[in-house]
Amino acid sequence: MNQKEKELFLELCAYCDPNRAKLKKLLDGGNATSGVLGLLFANRMAGVAYHVLKRTGMLDQVDREFRVSIRNASLLNEKLNEDHLGCVKFLTAELDACGIPYALLKGAYLCQRYPKGCRTSNDVDVLLAPEDVGKVSARLKMAGFRQGYMKNEGFVAATRQQIIESKMTRGETVPFIRETRLPYLKHLEVDLNFSLDYKNSDDASLKSMLSRTQTVTLGEAKIRVLEPMDFLLHLCAHLYKEATTLPWIRMRRDMTFYKYCDIYALMQGWEEQDLERLLHRAEELRMRLELLYCLGSVEAFFDMPLLRCIRPTPEEARALREVTAPAEKKTYRYREPNPVRRFFAKDRMELLEEVAG
Repeated sequence: MNQKEKELFLELCAYCDPNRAKLKKLLDGGNATSGVLGLLFANRMAGVAYHVLKRTGMLDQVDREFRVSIRNASLLNEKLNEDHLGCVKFLTAELDACGIPYALLKGAYLCQRYPKGCRTSNDVDVLLAPEDVGKVSARLKMAGFRQGYMKNEGFVAATRQQIIESKMTRGETVPFIRETRLPYLKHLEVDLNFSLDYKNSDDASLKSMLSRTQTVTLGEAKIRVLEPMDFLLHLCAHLYKEATTLPWIRMRRDMTFYKYCDIYALMQGWEEQDLERLLHRAEELRMRLELLYCLGSVEAFFDMPLLRCIRPTPEEARALREVTAPAEKKTYRYREPNPVRRFFAKDRMELLEEVAG
């Protein structure tokens, strides 16, 4: 992709405050190419792009195939979200019956927070304490869930070894999957998260978050979610985990753009005092580095002044470029510090160098 195509991609993702003049100039330059279209779909941003072009009155500035593709993505997203919300309502009843503290994460709330057709979710993530995993697992199995993976649209049961390894190394269970027979969401997949990072650690921070949950209303559903700042910090922790763990980089799942857009969306209209409170809470939860990574990235992608009162120390700046390889017990470092250039790199593995010792 050339520089103008990259700029167009970023402008099409900035749905909260689209720059119509810049969009028009980029579109007039013929930059709405198949490369931009493919990148939108690969990063689950096609629905957002449709919303941006419709809101700015520039749908007719892209060719028919580009326009129809993102319009159909938006329509499908709406249907998927209707099915997804019904699944969230069903799951909430099962979790409430367990009588344990928990919170629904990420898409369970965000799919309804975005404008219609912009955000979807393939699963439902649940945060709970490690000691409650067994109770919830038993309840889900009684409700018809099985542990395993969807491959080629078919269910493959997890082996005992996979179940053990996921608990030990990922801080989450192997997915629980249940056939729904819904028209657009054929299977409900539930991930039980009992750690804030891949190391299966920091139980105190997790329980602090669970002690501050709130109930919100989404249509006909009432769901339990984290307190707003904790919700945002959990997104930061999850994104940081993926962006700085080598297996995710190898799979090219380390910088999926919609996850940065989630943070951008939630931080609209924030003032300096809001950022200071967020930093204070991050330090309480020992998530300062995770927050710095995400604020720096979102600032670079969306031109938001998020680091105006939160500056990394030189040691933190070095740590923000580091990547962990858990299986190899090695550390790597990005030679490229700029998150925008990293995102558009053809192979981010080529940007890494091993840190001696």
